[in-house]
Formats: sequence, structure tokens, C-alpha cells
Amino acid sequence: MLENITNFSNLIIPSIFFLGFIILLIISIFRNWKVANPQDQSYSIVIACRNEERNLPSLFKALERIQYPKEKHEIILVDDASEDNTLNLIEEFCNKHENAVHFQLRDKNSEYKGKKAALKKAIENSRFDFLLFTDADCIPPYNWLNSFNDYISNDVGMIVGYSPEKDVSLFRNFTQMMSASIYFYTIGLGIPFSSHGRNLAINKNAFKEVEGFEKIKQHTCGEDKQLLNLIKKTKYKIAYNSDIKVFTKPNTTNYIDQQKRRYGQFGLSSPFYKFLSILVCLLYLYIPFGVFIWNQWIAFISYFVFFLFYWIIILIKHKERFYLVHIIFLLFYPYYLIFFSLMGIIGKWQWKERMDNS
Repeated sequence: MLENITNFSNLIIPSIFFLGFIILLIISIFRNWKVANPQDQSYSIVIACRNEERNLPSLFKALERIQYPKEKHEIILVDDASEDNTLNLIEEFCNKHENAVHFQLRDKNSEYKGKKAALKKAIENSRFDFLLFTDADCIPPYNWLNSFNDYISNDVGMIVGYSPEKDVSLFRNFTQMMSASIYFYTIGLGIPFSSHGRNLAINKNAFKEVEGFEKIKQHTCGEDKQLLNLIKKTKYKIAYNSDIKVFTKPNTTNYIDQQKRRYGQFGLSSPFYKFLSILVCLLYLYIPFGVFIWNQWIAFISYFVFFLFYWIIILIKHKERFYLVHIIFLLFYPYYLIFFSLMGIIGKWQWKERMDNS
């Protein structure tokens, strides 16, 4: 009798989990953020640059290839106290393009940590109502601005985009995709978790309503996630744009620090996501014991099938390919995430080489 009850519970619990997961996934997938009648909006492209002389040539080529009316977009570049040839390259670019302007910060700002002072300077001098953010080591595609037109409306405060690393290993690409899937899934459910500043649009009115960077100026990094946390508390909506990719060059010099920084921002999450993160961590720590000690193979197989289904949907949504090795990655990734999350929380990490911690 007891054995029958155990077998039944091993079957019914995964089934309930599967049903709930499918319902939430369907809600997220079919969430339509696109506007009915998209218009050509006006954008201020905002880019902070510090010691970026190696990356600026490719960035400038990408910006020149953007197909959008010159009168409807401007490019604002800010030299953030660079110590190389960044300023000269920026000046040369702006002299050649009438819709590009630049500013210089001679010293790193001690009040606004990280690159917030440079971004603040650009935003204060922007002319248009929608701000488009990327980094100097990124390659925006030619149809970047047109893509965001489909999602722009006055009640949308932020649009999160997809920004994978270019020419990296399958596993590294997998981790980028997994982060994007979490952004997509949680935004679709109306409980946005995070974003990144490499492919991001913000309504300037929403930015002003949360007082810009004033409440988060002392944090060295994570301004994109923190702005999302502030904007989601306002009347403005947050949308997700999976239509376009802004590739970024991989950081090959301090990969460990990068992962600790990416996954260790536990303190920047809302109380709800802190609690949820702890539950997820405990679940994955429990799984090996449940499988190998208590023989809960049915539950584990059911869970893995659901996870694989979720992954395939995410790949389709982002127009990415499926590789058989992803099956192994799906098993390994949760523990990779837990490891670097703990390392980032309890350990120290160094900011990008071209950025100061001041």
C-alpha cells in the first residue's frame, strides 16, 4: 500500500509541475508586446566609452550601416576619462556625421559609480524621447532601430533586447541564451527579473519618473537591472524584443570575474526573486539525492523533459539553433549557475579592465 502511494506521488507531482509549467510558458510565449500600428520613432543612441580604442572602429562601422532617417536618430558618445586614443577617435567620427555628438568627462566621477556619470551626461543632452543603449564593444545591426519601432508606445517604459556574445564556444553561447530565456520568460509573465545594457530601450519619461540614476548611483555595476527594478514599480510596462540581436565581443581576459559579476548580483534582486532563487538553489541541491538515493527517477525524467521543452521554445523564439550537446548543458548548467552565484556573493570580483571601480 505504502509503495503504491509512493509511486502515485512520484507520478502525480511531476504531472502537476508539468501542467503548471506549460500554462505559464504558454502565457509567456503568447504575450504580445508589439503595437498595432508601429510608427517611426525618434531615438537617442547612448554609448559610454572608456579606453575603447580597439573596439570603436567596428562600433562606428556598425553605426554607419544603420538604415534609419538621420533626422530621427542621434548618436551620443561620451568619453569617460579615457587614457588611450578613445577621445580622438570619437571626435573624428562625430566630425563626419552630423547626427553624432560627443562629450568628455575628464575624471572618473566618485558620486556616480561605474559608467553612470557618462550615461547621465549623454541622457541630459539627448533630444529625443526614447533612449537606446549599447556598449562600445557591441555591433548593432542595420535594422536595430526599425526593430524597436514595433514595441514602442507611450505606456512602455523599457524594452529589453537580446545580446549574445560573438564567436564563442557552444557552452558560453548556451549560458548567454539561458540568461536571455529568463529575461524573456519573466517579462512575459509580468514579473521582470533583469536585463542588460547592450541592447536596451528606455522611455525618457519613465527614466525621469524614477529619478534616473539618483537612487542607484553608488552601485558600481548593474544599472540596467536596477533601472528595470525601478521602472517596473511605475505605471510603465516592460516589454521584450526577441526579433533582433546585438552581438558583443567576448571578454577573454577575466572570464571568471565576469561570471561572478553576472551571477552574483543577488543583492540587486527584489525580495521575491531572492526568495525564489533560494528555493531553486535548494531544489537543484536536492535533485542528486532524490535520484541516486531515493530513486525518484520518474520525477527527474519528467523535470528534464519539461526543461528541454522550455529550451527548444526559447531557441525558436530567439531564432537560434539546437545542438545535441545542449542536452548535457541542461544537466550541468544549474550547478554552474549556483557555483558562480555563490562565488559572486561571498567572494570579490574585479570590474572590466577598461572600467574603474571608482
